[in-house]
Amino acid sequence: MEQFDEQRRVLEQWLKLPESRRRDATDVVAFAYRLLQERPELVGENRQTSLETIVGWLMPHLHEVRPQASAD
Repeated sequence: MEQFDEQRRVLEQWLKLPESRRRDATDVVAFAYRLLQERPELVGENRQTSLETIVGWLMPHLHEVRPQASAD
């Protein structure tokens, strides 16, 4: 249950970012790294949550950028 709560807290912070900052995998990695450095309390006291774990939680939640339909 604790991991679920950590995941929920991380995802809440991720979704607070503007869509323009949630588009690429590099955005996910940068966010996860900053989170672990600046807000370690969000991932619990045991510090077992790794950068890779957070990236795995966030990758399914990247903002999809749909290509514009051509006006032919």
